Amino acid sequence: MSFPHQMIDQVLCRLPVKPLLRFRCVSKGWCSLIDSNAFVKKHLETALECNTGCGLIINDDAGKIYLADFDSLDDGSSAIAEISDSLKSILSGAEFFGAAKGLVCVAKEEMNEIVLFNPATRKARKLPSALPEFPRSFHSVETSICGFGYDHVNDDYKVVKIAECQIQFRGFMVIVYSLKSNSWTRVRNVPSNVVFYLKWGVFASGAVHWLGSKNPGHGLETIVGFDLGLERFTEIPFPPLNKKYITMNYRSLGPFGESLCILDNYPDFSSDVWLMKEYGVENPWYRAFRFKQPSPLEFWGPRPLALSKSRKNVLLEVDHAKLMWYDPTRKTVKKVRIRGIPNSFYTYLYTESLLQLTEDKPHQKPSQDKQPKKEQKKRY
Repeated sequence: MSFPHQMIDQVLCRLPVKPLLRFRCVSKGWCSLIDSNAFVKKHLETALECNTGCGLIINDDAGKIYLADFDSLDDGSSAIAEISDSLKSILSGAEFFGAAKGLVCVAKEEMNEIVLFNPATRKARKLPSALPEFPRSFHSVETSICGFGYDHVNDDYKVVKIAECQIQFRGFMVIVYSLKSNSWTRVRNVPSNVVFYLKWGVFASGAVHWLGSKNPGHGLETIVGFDLGLERFTEIPFPPLNKKYITMNYRSLGPFGESLCILDNYPDFSSDVWLMKEYGVENPWYRAFRFKQPSPLEFWGPRPLALSKSRKNVLLEVDHAKLMWYDPTRKTVKKVRIRGIPNSFYTYLYTESLLQLTEDKPHQKPSQDKQPKKEQKKRY
């Protein structure tokens, strides 16, 4: 009994990456299907829609990178695995600065060496050197920031590097790397009156974001976004401040799943978590929940990461030393136990993907999968 090709496609696209990589050995037909760009894209979209295939990247103070399964955090059976073999030497001492649509971006040597890697397939790709006119060393500039994200308009992954210098040039210089073309280009429409307050940009809704200000010394005033499709800068308004703590409010920006998140921490050990409901509107924010610690002495500075699979609990990173589940309804916390986790770390989420990072050919569009039958037979 044979199953229709369409049914096989529907079943396989719901499986995790690890068994799919083994199933490539079943037959030439299965290998061709799993390797095709159309299937890779469909598999990733299915994972994002069903909230499956999530993983954790744990980056410790020594620059080591570990991986953990997100789904096993509920039952306490999770353990971390350090990235080893050839990928370990490539990523050693690297800093995480972005994850988007199955790929992760890290930087080494003061952002002069940037690497894209796929945690699910354990494949990596070093980016080519930046444009000659761009500062080789970020030590010589006043401002040096980076960002990484997915350009859904052009089906491309992009890295943004921003440098401010008054010696080599006046103002900001912005360059963008495209995975599809494997090259850097310079962006000309750059704001000249903004101060950036984040080293790493936060990706959400097709743009990379930084906290910023138009008046140095006056605190945070705006969120600066860089639209990866249009390759231009935009401004996003803040959510309203709690007037009770307006002079003591501490505000931070970060990713929460696929959304952009603002976290307001208050002196009474409570926090407001704001999520972006719609991009490009006048009032894009809504308060998702308020976090109130059970005990004021327990910890400070929780960082919300994502919702659980049941969407009832929130995963928090606390003091860069532990992970906890928070129940917004019951106002309770539960510590997450992961075997082998380091004493101090930063945690990030990624989605498993089959996307290949090959050096010998550029990233292709899904439409390029279709080959003439004669070429397929010759290949087999």
